[in-house]
Amino acid sequence: MEMELTQQLRKHKDPQAGLIERMRNNVVDKIIKQELLYQAGQTLDIPDIDEKIKQKFQSIKAGLKSEERFQSDLKTYNQTVEQLQVTAKRKVFMEEYLKSQGLLDPHVSEKEIKSYYEKTPFKRDETMRLSHILLSVADGAKPEEKEKIHQKAEKLRRIIVEGADFAELAKEHSDSAEAKDAGGDLGYIKRNYMPPKFDKIVFSLKENELSKVFETPFGYHIVKLIDIRPAGTIPYQEVSDFIKRFLQNQRRPQMIAAHIEELRTKASIERK
Repeated sequence: MEMELTQQLRKHKDPQAGLIERMRNNVVDKIIKQELLYQAGQTLDIPDIDEKIKQKFQSIKAGLKSEERFQSDLKTYNQTVEQLQVTAKRKVFMEEYLKSQGLLDPHVSEKEIKSYYEKTPFKRDETMRLSHILLSVADGAKPEEKEKIHQKAEKLRRIIVEGADFAELAKEHSDSAEAKDAGGDLGYIKRNYMPPKFDKIVFSLKENELSKVFETPFGYHIVKLIDIRPAGTIPYQEVSDFIKRFLQNQRRPQMIAAHIEELRTKASIERK
């Protein structure tokens, strides 16, 4: 009976112990791989290495958005600025080594890109590139307030027709947070992205045509149609760079893993 209970206890313990051991091995393996790349990187003569390390450190820090978040994360992970600088240094050496071996941006031939394009359907709906000025109207605005905003929109349209720069007026007057900083550029949009009335008007415009002032629940709009992309197959030239990056992203981890195995065969590694 006692032996049976002991065996049952072992069954409950062993899976947990096995999981911890696998996690430990994974962490150790990751450290070994990074160390192999770091040591290989130290054999390189890297121009402006100190500046690159400084930039990498600033990049890591900038990713935390604020000084308060930066200091908070240092405390959370029990790190010092000096330790983070060492991390930045190691990252630079590893990245520079991978770059020197052609592993950060693996070669993808034009033939491979075209082959992938021919085998993969790249379709799109009709889209239009629009520039947009929005003068918003507050909920519950009085008729005279709405009319004042309407008249301002009409005035803006009039001076655009007379030759004023649409982008500059959008930056100065538009209430569209999405496009204000881009000079009113909404990029390419398709039907049903905006309210029905918006779609009805802009999808009836011709290239470079300026809409009349019109109203939606958001306020008063002025829209200029910049370009039309018809529905159908996306041309190869428009997606070739995307396909190249996609294939590189697929190939990169496999090539790096294979190269690390080569480095491993030449290294002396002791696991404790």
